Amino acid sequence: MSTPTRIIDPTSGREALVGIGNALAVGPPQPSVAYNATLGVDDVVVNIVSARGGKSFCMTGIILTGNKSIDPNTDAIVDIYTATLPTSATAVATLLSIPVARSAQAIVTGILLEAGDGLFINGKTSDDDVLVTILGFYID
Repeated sequence: MSTPTRIIDPTSGREALVGIGNALAVGPPQPSVAYNATLGVDDVVVNIVSARGGKSFCMTGIILTGNKSIDPNTDAIVDIYTATLPTSATAVATLLSIPVARSAQAIVTGILLEAGDGLFINGKTSDDDVLVTILGFYID
C-alpha cells in the first residue's frame, strides 16, 4: 500500500518533482546548451565539449549531419567519446559510434549520458565532413 506524499521546500514553497530517470528534482530542469564542431579531416580528433574542473557534462542529445564530401558508397563512421585531454584519441568511454551517410542526419534525443568529472568530449570520423551538435549541461 502506498501513501501519497508531497515534499515541499518550506522557504520557497516549491514542490519536489520526479524527473528524468525517476530522479527527485527540487528545482527547474537544467536547460541544454548546444556545442558545435566540424569533424573535417579523416581520423583527426576534434574537441567538442571542454572539461570543467569539478564538473561533469550530461549529454541530452546529439545531431550528426554528413555533408556532400562523404563518399557516396561508404558511410562515415563517427565516434564520440570521453577523454582526459582535448586532443586525445584514447577513449575513457565511448558515448556513441554511428554511421552517417552522405547528405544525411543522425539525431539522438531523449538521452541523459553523464561524461564523467573533468572529462572532455571528443570526436573523430572515418570520412570528412560531419557536423556535430551536442546538447547538454554541466553538473557539479
